[in-house]
Amino acid sequence: MPLHHYCLPVSVQSRNFAVEKIKTTNIKIDSMKSVVILGDSISRGIVLNGERYSISDKGFAEQCGNALNLDIQNFSKMGCTITRGAQILEQRKEAVAAADVTLLEYGGNDSDFFWNEIAETPMERHSPKTCLLQFHATYTQMIQRVRELGSRPVLLSLPLMDGKRFFEFTTRNMSDVERAHILAWLGGQLERIRNYHDMYNLEVFRIASEMNVPILDITSPFLGNQDYTQYICADGIHPNEAGHTLIAARVTAYYRSLLMRRA
Repeated sequence: MPLHHYCLPVSVQSRNFAVEKIKTTNIKIDSMKSVVILGDSISRGIVLNGERYSISDKGFAEQCGNALNLDIQNFSKMGCTITRGAQILEQRKEAVAAADVTLLEYGGNDSDFFWNEIAETPMERHSPKTCLLQFHATYTQMIQRVRELGSRPVLLSLPLMDGKRFFEFTTRNMSDVERAHILAWLGGQLERIRNYHDMYNLEVFRIASEMNVPILDITSPFLGNQDYTQYICADGIHPNEAGHTLIAARVTAYYRSLLMRRA
C-alpha cells in the first residue's frame, strides 16, 4: 500500500533538530587525541564525481584530523547500516578500546528503502532497511558497548538530503513505469523521502538524550543556509566537498569550545 497509509508513528513534521540540548561538559579535552570513527559513507568522506563514487581527501574527518592534530582511525563503510556497524564495532574492538573517543554516525542507510522492490510492487508494504525500533535498540547497544570497552561515545547527527535530487539519481536507469510506480508509492510527494531521513535523524537526537551521550549537530549548518543543496552531491544524499568543509567547521568549533571551557 502507498507510503502515507502506514508511516511509522513518529512525527516528522518538525525539522527543528536543535530542540534538545545535549550536555557535553563531561568530556575531558586533554583525552580526545585518539579518535575512532564508525559510520557510513558520509563519515568515510565519499563523494560523487560524475557517475562514480570516490573517497575525497577533503572529507570532514581528514579536515578535522589535520586542523586539530588528532589521531583518527576511520572504519566507516559505504552502505553501512547500524546492524553492520555493530558487527564492525566487534571486529574493531581493540582499536575502540584504545581510543579516547569513538564517533558514531548512522541513520542514512537505515532510513533508505529497496527502491527496485518498490518499483516492482508499489502496492505492497515496504519498510526501511532498518526499522526504527531496531535502529534505536542497536544504536543503544553500540553506545553501551563502546563504554564497556573504555572509550567515550559521541554521536553525529545527519546532514540534510534533497528528496527530488535523490529520486532523480536513484531512478535514472529505471523505466518510466517504474519511476511512476515509486512516485505513486510516495503519494506523489518527493519530500516524503526526506521525511524518513529526518525521522531517523530525530531518533539519533533522542538516543543521545536518553543515553546522555554528546551529539555533534551537523544538521543545523545545512539548515542555516538559504540553499543547502549547494552542499550536496548530485545523488541528493552525500555532502560534496563544500559540505564536508561545512561539517568540519562545526566539529572543529565544538572541539575548540571545549578547549575554551577548560581554560
